[in-house]
Amino acid sequence: MENAIGEKLRAAAIAAQNALDPDINKVTNEQLVELSKKLDVSYITLLVKEKGDIVGVKSSDPQERNLSTKEWGYWYTAFQQLFSNKNVTIPQGQKLSNYWSGPMNVSASNPDHVDKWGYYYDGTTNYIISPYMRDKQIMDFEEHIGPDAIVKKTLSNNKSLLNITGFNPNTFGLPPVYTEQNGKKFIELENKAIQFGEYEYKDKNVDVSAVRKAMKTGKPISVQSTVNGKKVLKSFIPVSAQNPYVIGIVTDYKVIQDVLNKQLLNNLIISIAILALVFIVSYFLSRYIVSPINQILLKVDEIAKGNFGEQVIIERRDELGALANQVNVMSLNLLDHTDELKKKNEEIQYHAYYDFLTGLPNLRFFNKTALELANSNDKETMAFLFLDLDRFKFINDLLGHSAGDAILRAVTNRISSLLKEGEMMSRIGGDEFILLLPNTSCKEANDRAQTILKELEKPFIYEGNELFITSSIGISMYPTDGKHVEDVIKNADMAMYRAKEQGRNNLQFYTADMNDWIQRRAILEKGMRQALEHDEFTLYYQPKVDINTGKITGSEALIRWRHPQLGMISPQEFIPLAEETGLIVSVGEWVLRTACKQSLEWQRLGLPKMGVSVNLSPRQFQQANLVEIVSKILKETGLAPEYLELEITETIAMYNESYVIAKLKALKDLGVKIAIDDFGTGYSSLSYLKKFPFHTLKIDKSFIQDIEEGSDDNKIITTIIAMAHNLKVNVIAEGVETAEQLQFLQQQQCNEVQGYLFSKPLSVEEFYKAFSEIQEAALTKINRKSE
Repeated sequence: MENAIGEKLRAAAIAAQNALDPDINKVTNEQLVELSKKLDVSYITLLVKEKGDIVGVKSSDPQERNLSTKEWGYWYTAFQQLFSNKNVTIPQGQKLSNYWSGPMNVSASNPDHVDKWGYYYDGTTNYIISPYMRDKQIMDFEEHIGPDAIVKKTLSNNKSLLNITGFNPNTFGLPPVYTEQNGKKFIELENKAIQFGEYEYKDKNVDVSAVRKAMKTGKPISVQSTVNGKKVLKSFIPVSAQNPYVIGIVTDYKVIQDVLNKQLLNNLIISIAILALVFIVSYFLSRYIVSPINQILLKVDEIAKGNFGEQVIIERRDELGALANQVNVMSLNLLDHTDELKKKNEEIQYHAYYDFLTGLPNLRFFNKTALELANSNDKETMAFLFLDLDRFKFINDLLGHSAGDAILRAVTNRISSLLKEGEMMSRIGGDEFILLLPNTSCKEANDRAQTILKELEKPFIYEGNELFITSSIGISMYPTDGKHVEDVIKNADMAMYRAKEQGRNNLQFYTADMNDWIQRRAILEKGMRQALEHDEFTLYYQPKVDINTGKITGSEALIRWRHPQLGMISPQEFIPLAEETGLIVSVGEWVLRTACKQSLEWQRLGLPKMGVSVNLSPRQFQQANLVEIVSKILKETGLAPEYLELEITETIAMYNESYVIAKLKALKDLGVKIAIDDFGTGYSSLSYLKKFPFHTLKIDKSFIQDIEEGSDDNKIITTIIAMAHNLKVNVIAEGVETAEQLQFLQQQQCNEVQGYLFSKPLSVEEFYKAFSEIQEAALTKINRKSE
């Protein structure tokens, strides 16, 4: 139950993160009140670091505002770990990626309530997001399947049972254990003396002694007692669990006594009427009554000793038969409850060491195994392969978590089939896995990683569709890359990030200089968050030329970043980082707005009316409000839609065909043009070309660079151009640098070209000043080739 609620709270926290400003000073309590209702959680609190403390600054719950957490023990430790590492490693609570959920407990801000909290922080905000659920949602669930529900059902079906109570052996009979936080005293759930049920038949001296004796000995204890004039049998049964407790069962002796009295009265009447038959009838009657009673008492005693499931075999329809049936029902109910508790305990033990989704060992089990291997033979070479799936988040967001879960299980099956005996694979969260290969050299680790990369390049089938996933693998060796297993795993993680930076779908071994790279990466990520505010980004524009007329038909907007300390940063370095951190959304919106403004400004300055092309990243395309954003920018800047072209890659076209088609049609309805960028480098498919509403195909420059007579690239270019003409769409070749390339493209009747043969990307000022010269030079080169 707690895991299910915890996962719901994590989903609510991520939704809240997307809805709120990353700066807490720009978030209001009223926003949190409204957001709590929309996300179906009781409240949302935002926590920040503040003067050696972590404080709930903003909250939809007034009592949570300015609430200190410094005295919260391991909770405070968890918050510190979230802020410093974005993950929690303490034993308590539920741990997911960038997320921790504490156990259900009494609220420190309002002890009249029981809450379940979640805490999410991934570094994109300056605060921890804490949605939580209060009382009703939690208690309604427990009311249906919790111990009190089981007790209530058992008592309703058993007249002989008077009371069932769960005692806490650590606090029952002792003064209350209060917890004081933020000036309020309350009793935490685990310190309550009565864990479930009602404690009505109180004989405290006897009960306290029996509870402690049962827990100490581990055996059931039974005592007879008279409470408020009522004779009862009390049975105390110890249950071993993570939080041990004792079940107290109170049985009414009056039920048995009533049966005896009734039968004795009948016997007395018969004995008076027929004195001659008294001895014969008494003999048979005593056997008829006493034997079943003794049998019932014997079985009740067995049940009291913990032998749940024992059955009384009496085939009678009188009160004794009814009593026997009720004893049997009670025995089976106790057996079912005990079996359920054992099963739950086994599940808890299993999930403490194994991943719920894939069944793989989790990080705790992985670390334990790796440490044992390292300690048993510290000279043996071990390889650690840290694997992360490329573009997994894109699939997960676009197709939903069901598709993401299916991919994770399929990846697990593929890689597991490649492992040898003694090797281990672990899922450590999200789409990250780590492999342990004992007694493995660097060359062997390289070969194994190459095999995994090739295996994952094969398509995955989900609901009849082909999905393509690649991976980035970082490799570190023990003990070469670290004396401690933890350091070697961290280095493998670092090498994986280098693999992603190198273009993904590759592997990288850890090297010492990666520490410098990680520091540079951290500087760039921090600087990128401020780059927009400080006007560090700028756009360059590369002209596109009509291959028949030589006229400049438009330009492509290309972003550049001049870092105040590091100088000019290549887009190949900061764009993947922006994609990974999610900053690409705000950066992409800035590029779109700036390019539209500039295109209109050039028209006002007297340049010909021409289009401007802007690249859309996969993450931008996932935005639900993308069409609204584009429409808004066009209205704000005043640029006519026909002068804006949005370039998407084949990667976007690969997933969720219906979603992509609907989004592209909506953009086309605005009047905006669509281009397929880098065509031929992805998983090209004629099916999507036929269905998608696009205007232009852009041939990737990798094909243009290798143009030579009779080459395969020439054939590919010829095929692409012919296909585009048959589809009645425009085709443009990018990366044109030589006259020979231009001549070949003219021969194949390509529509437009773009590249250094005509102009490199230019700043706004350079583009305006050199426009006429570029136009004249382009006309000359085009006409020369035409002749």
